[in-house]
Amino acid sequence: MYKVMEIIDGIATRIVKLENIDNGHIEECFDDSALISDDNFDFMVKGLKYDCKIKLFGEPAFESTKESIDCKIISYNLKVGKVFMVEVESDNNKYYVSQEKVVKYLKCDSFKFCYTRKDLIQVDEVVHPDLM
Repeated sequence: MYKVMEIIDGIATRIVKLENIDNGHIEECFDDSALISDDNFDFMVKGLKYDCKIKLFGEPAFESTKESIDCKIISYNLKVGKVFMVEVESDNNKYYVSQEKVVKYLKCDSFKFCYTRKDLIQVDEVVHPDLM
């Protein structure tokens, strides 16, 4: 569960700052759902709590760098909308990575991932339109 701390509107997209209720970690998530569909995440309100899925946008890393994180695989084959994701944990935070990005790591327990941003892909029962 996450609490909405702040919503920063841009011209066509926005950044949603979320606090993980379990560990206090703050996430800054990119939200472009309103660009794609009327069925989007615009219902989110500052101060309220939501069950959110956050996707790491980036590429696997072959070795540790300042920009990479260690991802422990929780589930290899989780479907979000119509897309298969890998559910991972990093520093007690749960994230999702496109299965096709890490296919060669699926037989491992973990992998390194270098992300450039975090995207909201599901809020409560509403799935990002790109995944439908």
